[in-house]
Amino acid sequence: MSCVSWDDNIILMSDSYKLSHYKQYPPGTEYVYSYFESRGCDNEGWDSVCWFGLQYYIKRYLLGQVVTREKIEEAASIYAEHFGDGVNNNPGLFNKEGWEYILQKHGGKLPIHIKAVPEGMVIPNKTVLFTMVNTDPKCYWLTNFLETLLVQVWYPMTVCTNSRYQKISIAKYMAETGNEDWKIPSGVAFKLHDFGFRGVSSVESAAIGGCAHLVNFMGSDTIAALLCAQRYYGVKGAAGFSIPASEHSTITSWGIDGEVDAMRNMLEQYPSGLVACVSDSFDLFRACKDYWGGALKDLIKGRCEGDKFGRLVVRPDSGDPPEICAAVIKILLEQFSDGVTTTKTGHKLLPPYLRVIQGDGVDWQSIPVILEKLKSEGIAAENIAFGSGGALLQKLNRDTFKCAFKCAEVVVKGQGRDVFKDPVTDNGKVSKMGRMTLQKVSDCPDLKEEDRYKARSEQNPTPGGTGFLHYSKDGTYVTVASGKGDPAKDIMVDVYKNGVLLKDWTFDEIRKRADIPNGPWSS
Repeated sequence: MSCVSWDDNIILMSDSYKLSHYKQYPPGTEYVYSYFESRGCDNEGWDSVCWFGLQYYIKRYLLGQVVTREKIEEAASIYAEHFGDGVNNNPGLFNKEGWEYILQKHGGKLPIHIKAVPEGMVIPNKTVLFTMVNTDPKCYWLTNFLETLLVQVWYPMTVCTNSRYQKISIAKYMAETGNEDWKIPSGVAFKLHDFGFRGVSSVESAAIGGCAHLVNFMGSDTIAALLCAQRYYGVKGAAGFSIPASEHSTITSWGIDGEVDAMRNMLEQYPSGLVACVSDSFDLFRACKDYWGGALKDLIKGRCEGDKFGRLVVRPDSGDPPEICAAVIKILLEQFSDGVTTTKTGHKLLPPYLRVIQGDGVDWQSIPVILEKLKSEGIAAENIAFGSGGALLQKLNRDTFKCAFKCAEVVVKGQGRDVFKDPVTDNGKVSKMGRMTLQKVSDCPDLKEEDRYKARSEQNPTPGGTGFLHYSKDGTYVTVASGKGDPAKDIMVDVYKNGVLLKDWTFDEIRKRADIPNGPWSS
């Protein structure tokens, strides 16, 4: 017996209830136009998203012929049973005729047009990120059928944004504690390492989420992410890098009395370059003072002699992160005091052959707390790097950025109709209406205040609100709705049409677009 492969079938990649929707639109519907946005975020300071990941889904699932006779028959069989009652099948619900039309008329390619924000661009919340509309009037039902698959872009977008906010925090504290070298491999490039492969829900999640992290950093132990970057974003070689490192099993298997020998083995097996060693298997403080700073001190110092460069990265892995990180670095500063230097801001810096990585309890909230603690203790942020797993790739969901995909316009018998939702039970779920463009306010000097969008309220009771200019909170962008925008000024670009990829973003482009001041790709 061999491994059982999973063969994609686009007809089976939707929520069950969407199979019935082709009968539910107004008679004569020809086009359905929908859009995707973040409706906001409750995390303090998370007022924008770093857009990333749609290209993966397009290349992975939508290019070329994706509808075949075999896939139609497979779907027909599954749906007939699925919509039955457990005894009798129900073959009449599946829109087999619609899929056969796509196969015969379009050669199995999807008659869909997608426009999207350039990947890597940082865009304020509550602005349009991509739009989608069918290109064949007989396939009006297809637009929102694809919602299920394409809304999954929330995941790489959210991981990329999560990672970027941590990058901002780390860079801030590095600057405040005197860092002067921002070029790769220094600066923030390797300051947040992806430990998340085992902590995600699937290999595909690891690939997509890990790739999203690599938009911002260069350190990763998630091999699937490297493959994703190569196959879907044109990376030549490796987008992420790692080093030899121990885990508890490789240290504890030597026994308590053999811990120092296990640590010596790490230094001897990897005599040059970087090597990381977990140090809290038994007594973290003894390991740092007596082993690293005592019995093995000369071996560590010898890693940087002449033209040779090597570095030991000490990894604590338990306890209260701010307190433990400060305590460990203080011990190492004392034990290796002859090589300690002071930054321009007066913060202490370990010798180049020695650093620390914290890989336990690390997320967007704990990193600034740890770094603030170090700063207050006179310790430079350059001394430490971070590793993050589940908090980086898994501790988030579609509601982190309240992602939504909504119909904004239908064309019925040649007449366009603005479409929106505006539930009286939740003002936060109002949707935009009509065809949209995303424009820079600075490029639109003729915008009128009277056209600014105003939500429904007691003073403005019109369902859906009034006005069509949806300004971002910072006033830099405006989503122009109701078909009133200027296509020539639209930030969104054509990325997909009728089975063909129209824009192929490179990882280099995306990294530069997403970077921050003093970031690895900012110059």
